[in-house]
Amino acid sequence: MVEEPKAVISKEKTDVEDVAVNSNTEDLNTQKVILSKETGEHQISALSLKSIKKKRELEASINPVQINHEDLPNDHFTFEELKKHWDFCSNQYYTTGRMLMSSTMNMANLTLNENVLTVEFPNTGSKLSFEENLYDLVSFIHKKLNNYHLKIDVKVNEQAQVKKAYTIHDKLDYLKELNPALDVLIKTFDLEIKP
Repeated sequence: MVEEPKAVISKEKTDVEDVAVNSNTEDLNTQKVILSKETGEHQISALSLKSIKKKRELEASINPVQINHEDLPNDHFTFEELKKHWDFCSNQYYTTGRMLMSSTMNMANLTLNENVLTVEFPNTGSKLSFEENLYDLVSFIHKKLNNYHLKIDVKVNEQAQVKKAYTIHDKLDYLKELNPALDVLIKTFDLEIKP
């Protein structure tokens, strides 16, 4: 009968020794694993000065990766390409349930000057809600356009507010601005507008 190799665990030393097993086959050797609680290092309290020192040493030993901004791609793009990716991102926000960001992106006035995209909003509330998600949007557009030199400048233009038509005459005047043929229609059919 062949004995199975056995591992012997002891708490005396931190060495690993070979022990031959008496059996019919002398090729089987087992290792005697000896474990110890004394490893030489003591646990450091998370709130001690030593832990702060160790944390600083660890942070200093980790070298942050320095990316040279000039080495990043700077491909040329058109306003139409930018607008296509802008609208796609707006639709993605809408489908994922972030309707506020989607509507904020849709109400923005965009102007492009070389690598600077100027985004105008009618009020500061829209600007603030847009800036909360700006990092995700910028990284998405950088990747899609393969242009990492694009900057987004967010501005508030209080004069850009839309004048709302409340009365029937205001609404008619607004529709006449959109389509001057409406005035001809009113005169042709002799329509009366009652307040």
